[in-house]
Amino acid sequence: MNFKTTHGDIDVSFLDGRLRVSNSRIYREWDWTGKGLATSQLNSVITGKTWVEGGSKEESDWLLPGYDHLPEAELKDISAKVSDDEGFTSEHICVRAEIKYPSVDLEVRYSIWIYPHTPGLRTHLSLKGKEDTVIDEGESVLNTHQRVDHVPVSIGGLRRRMFGYYNETQQRNDTCEDILKEEVLDVPLKNREFHTWPSALCLENEKEGIAIVKESHKCPNQPGYDCGLFICDQDKGLSVLGWGLQPKEIDESWRHAWASWCIVYEGGDFGRTQAIKNFDGARYPLDEKRDVYVQANTWGSCYDGEGSRFAAVETEVLKELESCADLGIDTLQIDDGWQVVPGHKTWIPDEENGWHPHVESYPNGWGKVKAKAEELGVKLGLWAAAMPVSLEELQSNFRDGGFLTYKLDFADLNSNQKINELMQKVREFIKSTGHKVRVNWDVTEVCRRYGYFFAREFGCLYLANRKPVHPPSTTYRPHTMLKDMWHLSKYINLRKVQGSIQNIDRVNTQLSDADLHTHEYCVATTLMGTPLFFQQTVHYGAEAREQIRPLLKAYRSHQNEIFKGMVHPIGEQPNNYSWSGFQSHHQKTGSGYLTIFRELNNDESKKMIKLEFLENKSLTITNLLDGTQRKIKSDRDGNVEFECDKAPGYLFLKYE
Repeated sequence: MNFKTTHGDIDVSFLDGRLRVSNSRIYREWDWTGKGLATSQLNSVITGKTWVEGGSKEESDWLLPGYDHLPEAELKDISAKVSDDEGFTSEHICVRAEIKYPSVDLEVRYSIWIYPHTPGLRTHLSLKGKEDTVIDEGESVLNTHQRVDHVPVSIGGLRRRMFGYYNETQQRNDTCEDILKEEVLDVPLKNREFHTWPSALCLENEKEGIAIVKESHKCPNQPGYDCGLFICDQDKGLSVLGWGLQPKEIDESWRHAWASWCIVYEGGDFGRTQAIKNFDGARYPLDEKRDVYVQANTWGSCYDGEGSRFAAVETEVLKELESCADLGIDTLQIDDGWQVVPGHKTWIPDEENGWHPHVESYPNGWGKVKAKAEELGVKLGLWAAAMPVSLEELQSNFRDGGFLTYKLDFADLNSNQKINELMQKVREFIKSTGHKVRVNWDVTEVCRRYGYFFAREFGCLYLANRKPVHPPSTTYRPHTMLKDMWHLSKYINLRKVQGSIQNIDRVNTQLSDADLHTHEYCVATTLMGTPLFFQQTVHYGAEAREQIRPLLKAYRSHQNEIFKGMVHPIGEQPNNYSWSGFQSHHQKTGSGYLTIFRELNNDESKKMIKLEFLENKSLTITNLLDGTQRKIKSDRDGNVEFECDKAPGYLFLKYE
């Protein structure tokens, strides 16, 4: 079974029981112990730092549910091949080890994905067996939170950093509520620590570190399904627990556990965020033909569900298509209401009708809406409830309506079977369309939804319902929407996040200061992600349209180039008093784009803002709205002075 494989800067080999996987950024090796694969070395190739050396005291990086110690195993096969996971991720080398535990009738598949020129790799367990063969409730106190990954690093005086993003954005809209939770422990580790809430745990010194990210739907306020915890142990190192698969769920089909990312980084805080987003971008790549758009959604203008559902009937959608075309919005997503009697109080369709356009709303099916959209050059999207809608119904609506973006709502992923069934349904649907469609995952509720580090190979995150009046908890406030996007851009590729835009002329002034902003300012806050007009845009007046049209026209001419860069937060954290913004930087060309915001209550007309990658550079900066240019030089820290003569105000710029 010995082999050696290369692809670009990737080298993979298995020789005499030792597995080596590396590229120009990371090196990791495992020893076959007779019971599993155990990490024996982990290096940062860039810095030469050795994080793990000399082998592991453990039998394997994983433990089986119900067992403290592994039984004897057979390595049936180990191989490597170039893959892109059927088009759902970037090209990489996939190493796959097939392992059998004869005494418990269990098979384990251990997969390692390593991408070219990225500072990390992904490990993933799957298993199958016979029901109840590994259950022994008396063997282990961790029988439902068993180890899925292990890095035997000497933690000692390393700083421990944890972070994760909150879901249930429906209830998190106040100035004092950050979407990012991040905590740091910088005291020496004496014994063991248990961290149950984070999606990622980092071990670092002042210069460099390693991060383990759990690819799951865990959030600080959502434990998810058996997402487990991180354990820091001075003797054993860093362990990741929680398979996402309980012993009772093991059967004769392959069941997938949660995956882990292992990432090395250098360069302090910014190096950490850059490395994680670099790997995130490889794992969840963007395609300019499918992922680059400006979207409107019919739901968000009305006071109640009945009114919002009426916005999805044919007559209203036809008017909305005209409005979108006028503004320069290229995609209209028809939300809840198309599948039920107009204005109905529930989303549940008639049993006979199923997930098809209801005859009272669409007498001729999707024909008239599809024809109008094609006439205007506007693409269509569709909402559905994630769990009950069938693959056949998704395919039928795609064929009849030509919908390209799908918002899947109301998921409650409370078992391994439900998680895998939904993921497989979506995978098969996208494949059946020739990868033409994308799925928007809704994270607005807390009932075990999708989280942030999971399922984005199928599309992007539908971040937040932000409405004009009701319910009060969702009232649109420009500074909280900006703050959420700013925090998300720290560790996640913002281009995979939909940022909400509301019609400020309709927002309740007792619950929001939205009326003190301009329409174009609100649109600008979302330009570094995917702009989402969460509303019926037909309600925009003439003055609002005059503000929005030129901004979207300028944006659409640069949108593909913006999406080729990586987005970073710049300036201060938004709080309604700050200078803040985003920088999309293209590493190869050294050029990029800026959106900069002088917030409502800020009293400084000029501000020095640090730009990343641009220390001591001569720059040409172009204002993309009026075409004016200026040539400047940044200082040795990358600081550049910007001017905005009114608050709230914004700048939309390109630099070269």
